[in-house]
Amino acid sequence: MLHEFILPGRRRADIMALTPKGHFICIEIKSGLPDFRADQKWQEYLPWCDQMYFAVNQDFPQAVLPDTTGLIMAATGHGVEGAAACIDCAILRPSPNVPLPPARRRQLTLQFAMQAAERLGRVEMPQVEHAVKTALRVE
Repeated sequence: MLHEFILPGRRRADIMALTPKGHFICIEIKSGLPDFRADQKWQEYLPWCDQMYFAVNQDFPQAVLPDTTGLIMAATGHGVEGAAACIDCAILRPSPNVPLPPARRRQLTLQFAMQAAERLGRVEMPQVEHAVKTALRVE
């Protein structure tokens, strides 16, 4: 699962998940009705996923969300120091499954792998540098 996944065409999906079966699930998080109404780009994500979900909080008017997408409901409350937090979430409406064409799935799988590897590399770089320096001192 990657947040802010860069799709071909440079759009960014809030969350893109790759399942063990190789299916792509796109999740767009909407903070409220104004955020949803202002978003004109979500339909451009549909050709790049097998399933599309909107994740909203319990106060969001569900009737405005399209039936062609799934719905994830997040129960929100207050966490540490009174900050807003997601307490729990559940899929209220499953997304229809629209399989990607094989060539597009391959392209997206490679892109997902590259972005995941690049992010992991940034996290592990200090350990890699340390291992290289240690190895060079030993030899």
